[in-house]
Amino acid sequence: MDKNELKRFVCDYLDAHREERIQAGETLLRMPELAYCEQRTSDFVGHCFANSELTEKTGLAITGRRADVDTGRSGPRVAILGELDALIVPQHPFADATTHAAHACGHHAGLNAMLGCAEVLTRPEVLSHLSGSLAFIATPSEECQNQPYIASLIEAGKLQFFGGKSEMIAEGVFDDIDVAMMLHAGGSNFTPSGFNGFVMKRLIFHGKSAHAGANPDKGVNAISMMRSALTLMDAQRDTFRDEAHVRLHGYIPEGGEAVNVVPDRAVFTLQVRAASPEAIQDASDKVDRCVKAVAIAFGGETEVQNIFGFMPLVAYDELDDVHQRNVETIAPGAPFTRGIYRPSSTDMGDVSMIIPSLHGYFRGFAGTAHTDDFLITDPQQAYVDSAKMMALDAIDLLWDDAACGRKIAALKCPMDKQTYLEKMRGFSSCLKFGEE
Repeated sequence: MDKNELKRFVCDYLDAHREERIQAGETLLRMPELAYCEQRTSDFVGHCFANSELTEKTGLAITGRRADVDTGRSGPRVAILGELDALIVPQHPFADATTHAAHACGHHAGLNAMLGCAEVLTRPEVLSHLSGSLAFIATPSEECQNQPYIASLIEAGKLQFFGGKSEMIAEGVFDDIDVAMMLHAGGSNFTPSGFNGFVMKRLIFHGKSAHAGANPDKGVNAISMMRSALTLMDAQRDTFRDEAHVRLHGYIPEGGEAVNVVPDRAVFTLQVRAASPEAIQDASDKVDRCVKAVAIAFGGETEVQNIFGFMPLVAYDELDDVHQRNVETIAPGAPFTRGIYRPSSTDMGDVSMIIPSLHGYFRGFAGTAHTDDFLITDPQQAYVDSAKMMALDAIDLLWDDAACGRKIAALKCPMDKQTYLEKMRGFSSCLKFGEE
């Protein structure tokens, strides 16, 4: 059969198994789990791989899995990814009663799309027409929720990084991958022009306690130190270039314990986002200087803990071109948008730094991501059409001696693996300012 006939076979197969795909997606929706705890979800993926008679590797970045199939003909290795984890949204209608985890970002639907691809692309009627190979990879901890638990795993030497894809890169899971693809749930079909990366920072202000009414002059107010640091950071905002897309935002997990005591400790958790590694570093350095300044001004001590980060996502136009054509085949007449910049972040950015990558969005949802109203409104679009899109992308990449896939695999990436790991490890550091 020719390529169009093969694509019709794939779409017809997924439509014929529509109810199974929807059931699988709804099952995943109802087992939300947090970062590096996605054991039930991982086991479900393993069950699906076994049904497709795929041999898999398990225990990758703790809960991740990978299954491969080879066509027997030379060509690039294309990875199709799905994300295992959920996030904490207690009021979501499908939130776990104990952990409050919920698929309020739609990872279950993207994972289900990967599983649909694994089922249909491994059929002999499909593989016999392709060259190269496919890797189906389930990745943990994109949301990095439950950070104290993740930090304990790192301290115990079980992990290097908070993000699942970062950890998999370090473990070598992507060493033989030439092109990587995944889809994410959304309200429409589109591909972004990029995402911000970030560094997560913990700013600790050490003052001196005193009676707030009788002897405030003998204390050093840690909250005043923190407020002053935030004011200095705000004053830096007009130094950030528009194209850098810098975002500074955070919250206060610690800010004193009694109203009549000058607080001797305050903590601010801050996320510094930007569009390039250089812009992230620039903004991060400015934050550090602001924190250092208040240590000098108040005569206290301050500390900056750089905890972890993600790299910005780089879009590859040639891969987006392939995806756009297939989305327009699956959803003729529906809007498809390109060039949207996302100031949010994803650890697929880390993969895109070293491998030509696709991070597309598919429709079928309503509400706002990461909130309690983010729900599926069209199961066909969310659970079936999404699998079709990625499956057709894979066919285009591996058809005709994988000519398209070879071309995209040869595209230049911003970094090699070693440079990437060096920069990522640079996100983890601790700075101290003030009197010893």
